[in-house]
Amino acid sequence: MRNRLNRERWLHDVEARQRSVVFPDTVQNEGRFWRNLGKQGWTTMSKIGLVVLGLFVFGVLATILLAVLSQGATAVWVLVLAMVLVWGPIFGLIAWATRRTLRHIDDRRAKTHKL
Repeated sequence: MRNRLNRERWLHDVEARQRSVVFPDTVQNEGRFWRNLGKQGWTTMSKIGLVVLGLFVFGVLATILLAVLSQGATAVWVLVLAMVLVWGPIFGLIAWATRRTLRHIDDRRAKTHKL
């Protein structure tokens, strides 16, 4: 009996992961991705890809900062303040909505399992 329930849960989980086209499923899959990101070991190709990505991102940031610095010191603070004021709330809302949705999903699962 217990194995059958575990198998049904597993099949339901696999089906939910494959569906992934509507809002709650996509959020759940994305949360699963971020939770599992650091659990597996890093291969050599993963490390190389991460270094290349880091060089690209920091190169672009360095180019932008050098362009801003050539305009003057106040331009740097304006850029930093603009980035924080624009992207801070956006990422904050994403994190809040993801946590809220995952909490609702867990609550629904708990209610379903109690019945």
